[in-house]
Amino acid sequence: MSTIKNKPVIVFDVNETLLDMTPLKKSVNDLLGEEQGFKIWFGMLLHYSTVSNNIEEYNDFTTIALATLKMAAVSMKIEVSDDQIKNTLSLIKTLQTYPDVEKGLTLLKESGFRLITLTNSPDGALQAQLENSKLTHFFEQALSIDALGKYKPAPETYRWAAEKLDVTPEEMLLVAAHGWDIAGASHAGLATGFVAREGQSLYSLSKDPDFIADDILKMAEKLVAAYK
Repeated sequence: MSTIKNKPVIVFDVNETLLDMTPLKKSVNDLLGEEQGFKIWFGMLLHYSTVSNNIEEYNDFTTIALATLKMAAVSMKIEVSDDQIKNTLSLIKTLQTYPDVEKGLTLLKESGFRLITLTNSPDGALQAQLENSKLTHFFEQALSIDALGKYKPAPETYRWAAEKLDVTPEEMLLVAAHGWDIAGASHAGLATGFVAREGQSLYSLSKDPDFIADDILKMAEKLVAAYK
């Protein structure tokens, strides 16, 4: 359980934590002709974003997404054009929230929590996502690692976010639906809350999260109760 005494700054991942990626998953699966196509491609996207960190050659997440989707198609011996790839991935800007998100964010906001985002998506895509899903007004700051040029789960990303908020990492709590993000934030000193979206699981070799809930509203209820 978290040892934070005062209300932490709550840091939200965006894709799959707040926004439902089902339309994008279907589109990628259709493009690749494979029901596991999205999972294969998204794993490659995360892999090569960490490669970007390690070789210190930054390309934004959209650029890596385009490159890795083409790689996935090649590995599956599927011929796709650059335009098909771009059209498929353009759906990410139009994703909508899960039904639980607005109520959960409203509860946290009304309870006095500071809310921000921290995402691997480039700033332009992030702003479009928040605007299209009508979430912009919930967040004090919408942070993208694009300004830093280093991808989560590198510890520098979470510490950079803490500096932007003028708090310590220990005064922050990450809410995410990805085990790798929870592991990274915990390593950087943040408290964590795992949202157990369908198909998501924790990394068992990392520290357990401080909170676990099925959705954002249930997570908000737990946080409000924990930080009265």
